[in-house]
Parts: sequence; structure tokens; C-alpha cells
Amino acid sequence: MLKSLYIASTQGSGGKTTIAVGLCLALRKRGLDAGYFKPVGTLAAQSGGVLFDEDAAFVSELLELDDASTDICPVVLDEDALHDVLAGSEVDAMNRVRAAYERISEGKDLVVCEGLGEIWQGRFLRTSGAEVVAQLDLMTLLVAKFAGARLLDDIIYVKDALKQHLLGVIFNMVPESRLGLVRDQYTRFLAKSGVASYGALTSNSRLSAVSVAEIVDALGGTYVCGEQYGDHLVETYMIGAMSPEHALRYFQLTPNKVVIVGGDRAEIILTALDTPTMAVVLTGNYVPSPAVLERADERGVPLVSVETDTVTAADNLRRLFGRLRVKERAKIDLIVQLIEESVDLDRLVADLQA
Repeated sequence: MLKSLYIASTQGSGGKTTIAVGLCLALRKRGLDAGYFKPVGTLAAQSGGVLFDEDAAFVSELLELDDASTDICPVVLDEDALHDVLAGSEVDAMNRVRAAYERISEGKDLVVCEGLGEIWQGRFLRTSGAEVVAQLDLMTLLVAKFAGARLLDDIIYVKDALKQHLLGVIFNMVPESRLGLVRDQYTRFLAKSGVASYGALTSNSRLSAVSVAEIVDALGGTYVCGEQYGDHLVETYMIGAMSPEHALRYFQLTPNKVVIVGGDRAEIILTALDTPTMAVVLTGNYVPSPAVLERADERGVPLVSVETDTVTAADNLRRLFGRLRVKERAKIDLIVQLIEESVDLDRLVADLQA
């Protein structure tokens, strides 16, 4: 029998959902009945009076699960939950987590449990990652988004917090130039500290890319022009908050981007349109000049108008790019391929033997 696996992270937007989905699918290909469970969610939504987590619902559809949504993610951290705690109402969220996990895990070989951004989140309901793994006796796989040497501090901190419940680490979003360092020095250092390393995944822009249409929807924007290019994929975003001279050098370095800029900054917009740009988000609800519209039409680049300011738009895009959004079969296959190529699944399964 295999122990179930809790996917934790050293930081938010570190790739937990991608790893969790990839592991479920890769383990299924090996003949294992791998379930999915998210003990605590933060993206609250309602349908038919039922509270659920948006990301958990998305993964449920992706993995074609038939479990109840309230079992897949039994606790959602919303304002009502916080109000109950502050008001002194009795909230036994851990009991809900435990009961739902028992139903999800019934008949499964193992369950891949996706945690929150950091292991302390959910503490106010006594359902933090550390508490969940202890209560359910789960082994933890830490997804460590590459952040230089300070990442080692984060990993050791998690080890000190989880103790015997930390199985090991997968490095994620590692630049190609740092892959050797991670596989050699980082792995050897962690081994001396009693932390196993199961592999390192390099950064992959194809997985993080989102369509222009998804950006428009996430920002509540409207097309000024170029709506026919809504299916074009964007790999990153940049903020146009500098002089046109600096902007040109800045924008030329990054292809397949969306540029966020004040709608009244025509020179910056035109500069962005003259570099490899997939869309330009115009903040402040400005209407661009005819010259800007003409250039955008020539370049085939959508202009999107939003009412918010540049900082707010950038923050919304940061959250969008930090969430898994896989709608194409090719992306799903790519996730599994990366897991199979970069993660030592044989060792992981062997170490999960109860």
C-alpha cells in the first residue's frame, strides 16, 4: 500500500497545481489509481448555493473526477469562515478535511493532495499544511520554485516544520543555466540535511502561456481593436513605465508578451507595437489616438482597454500567470512528459511504500 502525497510549496505560484496534475496523470499511466484532493482552498465561488474552490473545480474537470466538489475541497477560506472564527463560533474544519479525505481515498492506491501557497496558511482554522499532513499522516513533496541560494533556507525551514512528514523536494522553474547547479550542489547539500531530491523541472513558457482572450476576461477589459487575435498566446507581461528610449531596449528583450501601459502614453504604446508584442493593455479607460489604432491594426496586435490603474492591472496579471490554465490536450501531454522526463518516479513510488 502507498502513502498519500501532500504537495507543498516554498512560495505561492510555485507550480503546485501543475506538479499535482502531472503526478496524478503520470502515476495513472503506471497503472496506479491516483486520486486528487485539496484540503483547503482560497478561491471561493458558489454554484447552486454550494461553496467550492475554483482551482479545485478546474483540476477536477481536467482529471475527469467523479467525486463530490465538497469532498475534493472540503474547506474554503472565505470571509464567512474568518467571521466565524473571530466571532468565536465553533469551527471544526479539520473534521471536514478528515472525513472528506477518507471518502476520496477509498479504493484508491494513493491520493495526491494539493496544499496552499505556504505550509502555514490555514492556521487560523487549524488546517494549515503542517496540521493537515500530521492529522492525515501524509508524506510531503515540496515544490521549490527556483530563487537562488535562499531557496535552501526555505527548504530547511519546511523540513524543521514537517520533520518526518517531509519526503523530499522537486525543484521547479529552474533556468537552464542553473540546472547543473541545482542537480549537483543543491542536491548534495540537501542530502546531507536529510532531504531527498526527486528531480528538477526547467522553466517552460508553453505551460505558463495564456491567451489574449483570457487576459481580457481576467482584467474585465474590452477590445479596442484586434479581437480576432484573442486566441494568440502570451508568455509573460511587462509594464511600460519608462521613457520611450528605455522602453525600446526593454521591450525588445522579451517576445510574446503583453505590455501594460497608461492609455494616454501614446509613445510607449507605439514603441511596444514595434517590438514582439502579443497585446497591449491600456489602463485608465483611455481611447487611443487614430495613429495608435492604425499601428496596432498594421501589426495585428490587440489593444485592450481597462478601467483600473497600471499597478492593479499588473497585479491581476501576476495572479493569472501564476495559476494553471490548461485547456489544450497538448499542454496536458506536455505536463506529463516533463514529469516523466525530470522526476524520478520509480524512487518516489518506492519511498511512498507504507
